Amino acid sequence: MTVATTTSGQAERLRALAGEQLARDRWSRDQLLAWQGGRLRALLRHATAASPYYREVLGPDAAAGAVPLSALPTLPKATLMDNFDRIVTDPRLRRADLDAHLAGPDAARLFLGRYRAFATSGTTGLRGLFVYSAEEFASWAATCLRGMAVWGLTPATRMAGLGSPSPLHISNQLYAVLRAGRPDGMPPLTVTTPPPEMVAALNAYQPQAITAYPSVAAQLAEEQLDGRLRIAPTVVGTSSEVLTAEMRRRIRDAWGVEPIDFYGTTEAAVPAASRQGQAGMDILEDLVVLEVVDRHDQPVPPGTPGHKVLLTNLVNHTQPLIRYELTDSVTLAEGPNPLGLPYARIAAVDGRSDDIITFPAAGGGEVAVHPLRLRAPFTALAEVRQYQIRHDHAGLHVRVVLQESAPADTPARVRATLVEELRAAGALPPPVEVVPVPEIQRDAGHAAKFKLIQTTRPSSRG
Repeated sequence: MTVATTTSGQAERLRALAGEQLARDRWSRDQLLAWQGGRLRALLRHATAASPYYREVLGPDAAAGAVPLSALPTLPKATLMDNFDRIVTDPRLRRADLDAHLAGPDAARLFLGRYRAFATSGTTGLRGLFVYSAEEFASWAATCLRGMAVWGLTPATRMAGLGSPSPLHISNQLYAVLRAGRPDGMPPLTVTTPPPEMVAALNAYQPQAITAYPSVAAQLAEEQLDGRLRIAPTVVGTSSEVLTAEMRRRIRDAWGVEPIDFYGTTEAAVPAASRQGQAGMDILEDLVVLEVVDRHDQPVPPGTPGHKVLLTNLVNHTQPLIRYELTDSVTLAEGPNPLGLPYARIAAVDGRSDDIITFPAAGGGEVAVHPLRLRAPFTALAEVRQYQIRHDHAGLHVRVVLQESAPADTPARVRATLVEELRAAGALPPPVEVVPVPEIQRDAGHAAKFKLIQTTRPSSRG
C-alpha cells in the first residue's frame, strides 16, 4: 500500500497551519475560550444542518447555541457505529463502502479522492470507523508539527517516528506524511519492526529525536543500556499507550532525557501534549473540548481520576464527534498552567476505565482496583524488563520478561508485591501466577499496541 506523499507545497501549507496554531500559545485564557466557543457553535450549526442524526438528537436550540454543551447527550461508540450513515455529513460516505475500502489494497489512498478513513481495532469490544477530509487531516498533521516546534525540533532535525504498521491506524498515515515532507531519509520503521532491524536502522540514521509507543521507547532504552543501540536523542516523545514510571525511568537512564508524552487518539489525532520541563499535558483547547467525567457523566474535579472522557472534536466536520465517549481514565491537573499558557492541563492518562478490575473486598462486598495500583509494584522491580497482567475467573496471570541478571526469586517477589498491593487496596487477593517468558506479543489489531493489563472478567459495577 502506498500512502499519498506530501509535496513541497503541501509541506509549506502544513507549516503555515502549524504557525497559526502556535500563535494561540500567546493568547489569554479569555481569548482562547472565546475562540473555542466560536468553533463549538460552528460545529453544532453544521452538525444539525448536515447530519440527520444530530438534527434529530440535538435540535434547533443546540444549533442556535441556546443549550450548554454539558446538557447535550453523549455519543458512545456503539451509537456512533449504529448510526454511522446518519452521522456523517457527506451523504456519499457509507459505512459499508468505507469498510470495503479499508479491507482492500488501497486503504491508505483517499476515498472518493478526498477522505482518509481509519479504524480502531476493537480492543474494547467494538470496532470504530472514523473519516477525515483532506483538510481536516492536514490540520491534525499541522498539530504534529506544532508539537515538534514546541519541543525545539525543526525540519532539519533527524527524527525517527515509530507508529502502527497498518495504514488503517492514524499514526501510520501521520508518520507517512511527516516522513514524506523531510529530506533526511527518516527510516520507515514501525512498532512491529524486529528489534535487531530497529537497532541497525537507528544506529545508521542516528536520530536526534524519537517518537514511539512508550513500550517501544522503553525497549529501545533497554537496547541502549545493553550496548547494542548507540544513539543520542535529545528528545523522546511517547504516545498511544500508558507511559509508566518504570518506562520513564528506563528512558531517562538510557539517554538522560525526560520523555515527553502526548495524548493521541484516532478520534482526534492529538487532543493534548506535554512540553519539555512541564509535568502533565496541555489540552489543545483550540482544537477540542475535553470533559473528564465520572461513570454518570458528571464532571470530576482536578486531581481526581475520571471514569471516561467526553471528546468534542472542533476540527472534524465530516464526522462530527460531539461529547464522544472515550473510555480513558484521565486526571485533570490542579492550579493554573505553570508556564503561563492559556490551556487547561491533564496531569495523567492512567489507562482505560475498562482495565479497572473488581475484586472481592476484605470486609465483604467488592472493591474496584485501578490499573495504576497494579502497575505500581513494578516501579521498584528493575529486574523486570516488561510485564503483562491478565485477569480472568481463575485469578491474575502475570507474564514477565526478565533482565539476564535477574535473581531466581524475581517471579516470587513479583507475586508478593502484587498481593501486598491488592491487600493495601482492600481487596482479597485471588491466585496470582507469575511466569517468565522470552517476549510478550503485541495486540493482534492493526494498532499493534501493547496492553499492560487485560481482563476477561468485566466489572459488575457498570
